[in-house]
Amino acid sequence: MQDCRILITRPEPENSLSRERVRAYGWVAVPLPMLEIKPVEDVNKKAIIRAQIFDIDTFDYVIFVSKNAARLACDWLDECWPMIPTNVHWIGIGQGTTQTLLNEGIPAISNPGHTTETLLEWLKPAKMKDQKVLIIRGEGGRPELANKLEERGAKVSYLSLYDRKKPIYYAQTFFMLPDINLIWITSGESLRNLSEYVSLHKPEWKTLPILTPSIRVNQQAKEMGWINASCANGADDNSLIKATEFHTGK
Repeated sequence: MQDCRILITRPEPENSLSRERVRAYGWVAVPLPMLEIKPVEDVNKKAIIRAQIFDIDTFDYVIFVSKNAARLACDWLDECWPMIPTNVHWIGIGQGTTQTLLNEGIPAISNPGHTTETLLEWLKPAKMKDQKVLIIRGEGGRPELANKLEERGAKVSYLSLYDRKKPIYYAQTFFMLPDINLIWITSGESLRNLSEYVSLHKPEWKTLPILTPSIRVNQQAKEMGWINASCANGADDNSLIKATEFHTGK
């Protein structure tokens, strides 16, 4: 399907980058971000962030949960560290997050499988005992990773660099969109936001193919009534493009 119209729900600025990749494959990219990323602006919170960044070399592992976490953390590291600490294991959850770090000179590695669940399988209990772990994320992110690491004896701290907001759209936004053939979802929160809007304005979309980043989010999609949900096994563009090729027969 050469003129396949794909709804891209990533937040900006990643949405624009994904649209470029989609267009390069000859498909039509339709932007509709389902999350807004707002960097922390509160002066007191920024002072706390700065202090944690200055102490980042005291951690054994630093885990970045998203490209936005990686991008914003790199800005802080540039400000606070003329040379990146060498005694830290830098880990990105997913290929896109890891590549963002590598592009900024952070010697990060990506866990096999590219999801929180597979990261936990990779970080064996014996390996994590008494290890200091810093999880860099947005405000109010999923607690499962920290909980499981603490069960394994790790000492976990959080560094929250941004807020995630549900974008405000009105009925007219949805009525003006072209017909959609396929949907990309890259997080459970984006899926929830999209599902709420679809229930109000585009219930027929629930029959469309929707690509999800993990088995967990794929199951959530099915529970929310998406009858044609498939797991792309990654939130990065490469994984989603590969799954799109399967659906379009390209």
